[in-house]
Amino acid sequence: MRILLASEELTNRPREGSLVFLMHLGRFLHEEGELTALHAVGEVDPYIRSHKALSSKTMISRKLLRIARKERFDAVIYVPRSGLTAFGLARGALLRFLLKAPTIVIGLQAREIGGLHRIVSFLATPDLVMTPVEDVREKLEGLGINTAPIVPGYDKRLFRPVSPDVKAKLRARHNLPLERCIVLHVGHIRESRNLEVFLRYRDWGPDIQPVIKAGEIDPSWARRLRMAGIIVIDEYFPEVHELYQAADCYLFPVNSPLGAVSFPLSVIEACACNLPVLTTRFGALPEAIREGGGFHYYDRISEIAGKIAEMRGSKPATAAKVESFAWETIFNTQLLPHLQALAKASKGEGAP
Repeated sequence: MRILLASEELTNRPREGSLVFLMHLGRFLHEEGELTALHAVGEVDPYIRSHKALSSKTMISRKLLRIARKERFDAVIYVPRSGLTAFGLARGALLRFLLKAPTIVIGLQAREIGGLHRIVSFLATPDLVMTPVEDVREKLEGLGINTAPIVPGYDKRLFRPVSPDVKAKLRARHNLPLERCIVLHVGHIRESRNLEVFLRYRDWGPDIQPVIKAGEIDPSWARRLRMAGIIVIDEYFPEVHELYQAADCYLFPVNSPLGAVSFPLSVIEACACNLPVLTTRFGALPEAIREGGGFHYYDRISEIAGKIAEMRGSKPATAAKVESFAWETIFNTQLLPHLQALAKASKGEGAP
């Protein structure tokens, strides 16, 4: 099967969840067939055939038109960096038209579905839109657009529980305090992440040490966090799984739908390392993961101290909650059947 993967940014040094998703998606598709990647910026794995043929500002580029004239694909997967905006939906429909191949568009964040989406749906649509956001799926279905669920996953080779001895060695390797309770957060340092919650960490216990591994950074917020005594790691960190394994628990305070993908990758990865997890009732999490076994939701900031104290005294079983979310499982069960069915339906007939 000849597959085209398109996104405005593709990278093998991802700094956020959606780019991690794209990196693993590319690697999976490379194993499944003959893969070509189109993007505007970034560098993919060297063994993946790629072209910088997309523009972040305009719908069409000359290079994209040349590829459309010369090459044929059995299926196209487009993951817009803007998510399922009207622009992202329209570009997915355009790729379907230009490349004459069935097209799947994937969006991981919640987006408002409005009048512009309706206009796009009257003109043209991709064959399938996949997203973890149930509300978005329902609204797109109301516009006559076929949808299906998909969620991010984790690399089961890296994200796994470790023994207390290994945890201590990882703390020493990464210059983290050995005798303190490390509360970890992984993600962008910006307003939409609700990181002001961490500024109150001294109320959570005398030995609490927050550690934040940053993706994109708002310098003013990073300065505030550091001045409060929070450890901020802002350089590229390829062994990010070791930070989870070195931590005692994970806190996800995001409440804005613009702050993270709807099914946060970092929460899955923390669970895979069997960390106790405390999170807001964000996005698709309440539908996918039940409370209990070291996994806790909170509704008010005043609950955090008590929840952390409870987590510290328990034996977590969060790894069992995400066993079905390994990348291979997600792509094989949620994506591949749709991809194969669309490619099969279009064989010899153009796009269905």
